[in-house]
Amino acid sequence: MRRWRMPFAGGLLVAGLGAFLAVQSLDKADKWASVLGLFVGLAGLVLTAVGAIGARRRAGGQSVTDAAIGGGVAQVRGVRGSVRIGPGAPPSAVPPPPAASSPSPAPASPPGDGDGGQSLTRSSTAGPVRQVDDVSGDVEVDR
Repeated sequence: MRRWRMPFAGGLLVAGLGAFLAVQSLDKADKWASVLGLFVGLAGLVLTAVGAIGARRRAGGQSVTDAAIGGGVAQVRGVRGSVRIGPGAPPSAVPPPPAASSPSPAPASPPGDGDGGQSLTRSSTAGPVRQVDDVSGDVEVDR
């Protein structure tokens, strides 16, 4: 029921505007259309700017996809202090690469989707996976 409300309301708005302009003289209808076009253009410009600013803020995500890593993975982002990640456990062996023939499930949030998060998808590691994001102070892991 909700899916058709917005298109229906938009259709009524366009029909009402068309009826209003139809009863006006050609000169008045042209002037009204110019003024309405100005406001629609300004609204589009504002929405474009807001979208561009939002996309820029979300940019900068980190992802590792379809990889076989012989050690560990450390992803650090947005830390405004010193970061110290100590030695992890030494890798026992290089993990086998992900099987290419078996279908792998799609990640809940695929890399590059603009969310700015961190992800490790369809990968195998022999060491630890450390993901640190947006910490306002110092970070130390495995001293």
